[in-house]
Amino acid sequence: MADEKEVGNRVKDGIIGAIRGTGEIAQAVVETVAETAQVTVKSAGATGGAVAGLARGAVKGAIETVGEVGGQATETAADSIETAVDSAAKVGAKVGSVTKGAVIGAIRGTKDVGGEAMSAVQETASGAVQEASEIGADLTTAAVGAVEGAIEAAKDVGVSAEEAAAAAATGAIEAAGQIGEAAAHRVRRSVEGTIKGVKVVAKTTVGKE
Repeated sequence: MADEKEVGNRVKDGIIGAIRGTGEIAQAVVETVAETAQVTVKSAGATGGAVAGLARGAVKGAIETVGEVGGQATETAADSIETAVDSAAKVGAKVGSVTKGAVIGAIRGTKDVGGEAMSAVQETASGAVQEASEIGADLTTAAVGAVEGAIEAAKDVGVSAEEAAAAAATGAIEAAGQIGEAAAHRVRRSVEGTIKGVKVVAKTTVGKE
């Protein structure tokens, strides 16, 4: 059976062309990431808790790809502070998009193999925040992308959008808490409230003021 690293590499290979080819992350690329993650998790044949680990591998591969592509863009565009900042902003936007796509694909892939969807949602959101931290991207962008993906995919697996959003928010906040208290506060503020018309309430005390 595939492990997290192998799954991450498969997702990475699957989306790197789309990101490099367009230079921008549009809805089409969100869908590309979602489809790649879904097929990868499904083909790994995992069930139960194992899917959560594979989902985490999927989002890791997706965010690593953004970091590599963004890094190249920043190097070539860093002729002035203004263009470097612009490149960094684009990387941030891409992180939110690929996180959203990875969560959607992980949830759908989990359903395909009969795994525990909410566990996969929480693990994927957690992985998204950790990976964003590792490439120096904005944690809140990754966290919000994860919650948006959970909301969008909730209907696919027959759970409420509120339940899926809560699981994603919880995973994101707890991962931020491992980075630091300030990070946890920031992520909590970004994901609690109303996102895409859904009231989001995290099931953790981490990051509370």
